[in-house]
Amino acid sequence: MMLSSTQINQAITALKNNEIIILPTDTIYGLSAIVQTSNQIRINELKQAEPNKPLIILFSRFEQIEDFDIFDRNLYELMNSPIPTTVIIQHNQQTYALRKVIRKDLQTIIDQAGVIYSTSVNIHGQEPLRDEAELKRFSDQVKVFFDEPLYGEPSKIYNSVTKKWVR
Repeated sequence: MMLSSTQINQAITALKNNEIIILPTDTIYGLSAIVQTSNQIRINELKQAEPNKPLIILFSRFEQIEDFDIFDRNLYELMNSPIPTTVIIQHNQQTYALRKVIRKDLQTIIDQAGVIYSTSVNIHGQEPLRDEAELKRFSDQVKVFFDEPLYGEPSKIYNSVTKKWVR
């Protein structure tokens, strides 16, 4: 399934207006916003998580993450996998989790709005929300862009710092 062109345009506008929204991802629904520290804190507050808890950064083209200075070609191959794979990297003493999106509608949104945070829609430590009604009940502060229930597993995670698979 895919979001409609109207939903895609509304999501782009909402993100550009610095709103937190709920978007379908390649795996499950995600709380999403443009990548900036204030949005990380806002998303974590909605999830009742630690304010500085790291969030996955979704991108659609490798050019969007060239500032991270990733030199290991194997990491590009992992991120380019047909299986949603998040790669944890270290850059300038900070740790980041990066995932290249597969869904075409999400690629369009990110191409126009910029890279975004994404984390499962749930209270921290609880199961991710999947159907439209429960996603809409999560918070009246966020708009839900729904196309179908998503029952995928969260992405695989490879930590390039420890050289180990986390999930």
